[in-house]
Amino acid sequence: MTDIRLPLGGLKFSVRVAVLCVRGNYLLANTARWLGFWFLPGGALSTSEDVLTCAAREWLEETGTPPGQMHLVGVLENFFGPPEKRQHEIGFYFRMEAPAELPDVGFTVLDNPDYFYDWVPLSEVASRPVYPLAVAEFLKVRPGEVRHLVERN
Repeated sequence: MTDIRLPLGGLKFSVRVAVLCVRGNYLLANTARWLGFWFLPGGALSTSEDVLTCAAREWLEETGTPPGQMHLVGVLENFFGPPEKRQHEIGFYFRMEAPAELPDVGFTVLDNPDYFYDWVPLSEVASRPVYPLAVAEFLKVRPGEVRHLVERN
């Protein structure tokens, strides 16, 4: 399988899948000490892979814990990056209650030890920031709903 990341007309086009893992009033997000921002577990969709399978695969690769039941809460058309490195990303966002096996404290991302996970209070998601900024809106989606958003940065 090949990740869906393509150079197209002077920008990079990709399809991403991410998980909003919630435990009580906290969201699991990852970062690196040098980054200055947070983002969600997930990664690129591979060819011949559906988005739910991708979400489960990425979750297991990054956390080492089996995923819980996931529900699609959002689709994001995301346009970002500096002029010389513009990106157009279509993202599928799934919400999941944190599995019991997941630690209550921060831990290293299994498939990339330069990054670590920690629990971000839901009240701080916008101010940290956690990218994409649409995460704050996707956390408000009620069960059974799916929201479509467009972000241009």
